[in-house]
Amino acid sequence: MPAKPLGVPAVRSPVVEILVGLTVLAAVTLVFRPAYPYLGVSLVVLVAIRHGVRQGLGAAACVWGLHVALALGRFGPGPALFRSVETYAALGLLLVGGVAFGAIGLGHRRALRALRERVDELELELADQGVRLLVAIEEKQELEQRLAGGRSTGPAP
Repeated sequence: MPAKPLGVPAVRSPVVEILVGLTVLAAVTLVFRPAYPYLGVSLVVLVAIRHGVRQGLGAAACVWGLHVALALGRFGPGPALFRSVETYAALGLLLVGGVAFGAIGLGHRRALRALRERVDELELELADQGVRLLVAIEEKQELEQRLAGGRSTGPAP
């Protein structure tokens, strides 16, 4: 499995990672209610760093949807939930986390890609220099053989 910038094995699809994260988040939230905001932001940050801004925003929307669903399950349907500042503050925090850390992850991947390209260029240059060295060694050997052959056929001193 390919490794992502953080050295963690990559999941082929960010959707799978988001769904697994939401399942774990929902289970933990049912047990430890105060830990929800931190875990939600952590999930968004992890997805954003590993997969980029778009997936980070998708994770933020999913986590916020889970937050609203759990709040509706706890307090029941009503306009009080959507008039609460906490509901929109959580959404804003999740979106900012998704964008900010997605940009960081994107910058890291771009820098890593540039470094890989530079390594490829250096490998090609090294291979080219190796070929030139081999050609020079062969030419030197040919010259030594001609010189040795010229000395052996010439007059003795």
